[in-house]
Amino acid sequence: MPGHNRRPPCPPLFRLEFAAFCEANRNTYLRYAHARLGDQADARQCVGVVLGDLGPRWIATLGSASPAARAWGDLRAETKRRTTGAAKRPGQLHTVLREDQADIMLLHHHLRLPVDAAAGFMGLASPEARALLRGAERDLDNLHPSHCG
Repeated sequence: MPGHNRRPPCPPLFRLEFAAFCEANRNTYLRYAHARLGDQADARQCVGVVLGDLGPRWIATLGSASPAARAWGDLRAETKRRTTGAAKRPGQLHTVLREDQADIMLLHHHLRLPVDAAAGFMGLASPEARALLRGAERDLDNLHPSHCG
C-alpha cells in the first residue's frame, strides 16, 4: 500500500501550536545541525526527521516538563547519530566537552545567540545555561591552558 510508512500527522487540535513551534525553531535547528554535520543538505534532512518525528508525539511532548528540552534532545541525538562513525573535524567541541556543554558553546559562541536565547532552545533556565557555559569555558581553558608569564 503506497504511503503506509508515512508518520501520522500532528493531532488537529494542536496543529497550529506545532506549526508555530517548528517555525520558531527551524532556523536555529538548521544552523546547529549544519555546524555539527558540515553539510547543508544533511542538516535539512536531519531537522526534517526530528520535526517529522516530533509531530505525532506533540501531545506527549507538551505534557513533558520541558517541550523545548525534549525536542532539543531529539535534535542532539539525531545529529550525533549522523556523525557517529564519520570523520571528526579537528577542534569540534563535541569531541572534548559533554554534549550539553558543547551545545551551549556552539549556540553562544559559534552561532552567536545570546545565552538566554540559547537556553530557550535547549530548554534550560537562563541561570542553568550560564553556569553550563562557564563550566564549558573553564573546561576548555583547562584543556588548553595559556602559557603566558
